[in-house]
Amino acid sequence: MAIENFSPFINCIFEQLKRNLPGEDVQYKMAPYRQRLDKSAIAAMNPRHSGVLMLLYEKNNNWFTVFTQRKKYAGVHSGQMSFPGGKLEAGDENLIATSLRETEEEVGIPQKKVEILGLLSELYIPPSNFLVQPVVGYLKESIPFKAQENEVEKIVEIPLSFFKNDNNIKQIKMQLGNSMYTTVPAFVYQEHIIWGATAIVLSEFREVCKLAGV
Repeated sequence: MAIENFSPFINCIFEQLKRNLPGEDVQYKMAPYRQRLDKSAIAAMNPRHSGVLMLLYEKNNNWFTVFTQRKKYAGVHSGQMSFPGGKLEAGDENLIATSLRETEEEVGIPQKKVEILGLLSELYIPPSNFLVQPVVGYLKESIPFKAQENEVEKIVEIPLSFFKNDNNIKQIKMQLGNSMYTTVPAFVYQEHIIWGATAIVLSEFREVCKLAGV
């Protein structure tokens, strides 16, 4: 990928993602559960594979990323805030392709308009038995988002600077799946609560930014 025409911020992220990732120690700062499973234990669960895209783009001289608020349904992730993404399907070459396809379906960004910068550490989600691969991408053009009517209740754009501020991390009482309520770490932006797997991905990305000096 030619990166000479990219902004200094994007170049720094691109270069940092080529290095060793911060991994579990940083991820678990925002985890709603503390039990860690090694790779063999996760493999024994026969998890479903999925890919999500953290899309970076510049708007009004600030850097943003985009989330979807899921519609309410009979499932463990009903109504939650998440990155665009979904499960691996037979026609997907890999999980990067999955994340791009799902992003186009959910928020209307053409796959060919996204430059892939790299991958973050995968994470396992016990309630839904998904093993998720987060992908980081860059949208150079300004393209309007369009929500998929069947799955997406709302598209939410949040500046990256919000996630760099520790004061925006709160302890919130949430329900874990169908179990009892418990207190979890979350990013609270206006009326939106970002917790669970999405917050875990953001926790590692925060550290990537720190290591990159941006």
